[in-house]
Amino acid sequence: MSKAYILIARGCLKHPRFKPRGPFSQFEAWYWLMESPAYVPRDVTITNGRNRLTVRLEPGQLTYSIRYLAKAWQWSDKRVQRFLSALEFDRSVTTQTTTGQTVITLCNWAKYQRPDFEATTQSATATTTATTTNKKERKERKNICASGEPEGFVDWYAIYPKKKAPQAAKKAFAKVLSSGLIALPVLMERTRAFAATWANEPKDRRQYIPYPASWLNDGSYDDEPEGAEPAPAPIDPRSFTDENWRKRLDYFRDADKWIDKWGPKPGEPGCLVPAHLLLTPVSNSKGAA
Repeated sequence: MSKAYILIARGCLKHPRFKPRGPFSQFEAWYWLMESPAYVPRDVTITNGRNRLTVRLEPGQLTYSIRYLAKAWQWSDKRVQRFLSALEFDRSVTTQTTTGQTVITLCNWAKYQRPDFEATTQSATATTTATTTNKKERKERKNICASGEPEGFVDWYAIYPKKKAPQAAKKAFAKVLSSGLIALPVLMERTRAFAATWANEPKDRRQYIPYPASWLNDGSYDDEPEGAEPAPAPIDPRSFTDENWRKRLDYFRDADKWIDKWGPKPGEPGCLVPAHLLLTPVSNSKGAA
């Protein structure tokens, strides 16, 4: 069954007849979000104490603090956070927090705004000197917000210091997390550390930052950052459980990669994988079993 859409003017929640009395319902909070984003690219200034930060908002994005949303909706801060988490879970929005502000992206906002979204966007971009850049940014955000996006990917991709090939990065991100090779909080922490090592590098040096997918597929998140404290001793693969080995065998089969710290790969002398897990040969594209 095809979906139909209607256009509703902004400001309906301020109408005397329809203005909410008391705390918002979930629908009213969602509608508030729907009528609040930027509809053309624009810059907004965020003030946090003595600090001032300019944030670029693309169509379908808005930025407010949790405290501001709680006051507007007459909710508690925790209820606002739970509501946004639920919207993230069902892929309705993505969020990113910076300087006490939450940037909210409505993933399907452009779809909701048809049929006038294209005309509005074309009119706006025709008057800006950064037309090409804006188109690239919108295309990249559309790719990131596509359905099937792994949980946590947007936040991770925002941290990684090189924004290239987002679809390949998304696939590698999902594969690494599903394999159990590393937990998301640990991956986020190590990505921040990696980004910090490049933060002050000159532009001509930053071209050597690996693509996000390559960094993930090569297991570079296990590398020790330059100047960091010595890393803890790696886990001895001989302590792996059968379930640990199964995840690594699945990763080997799907990604055709084997991490050196796991010992010799299946088919090589000295392989540490229990023999009963190799009764069904594990093959890679090079024919090793």
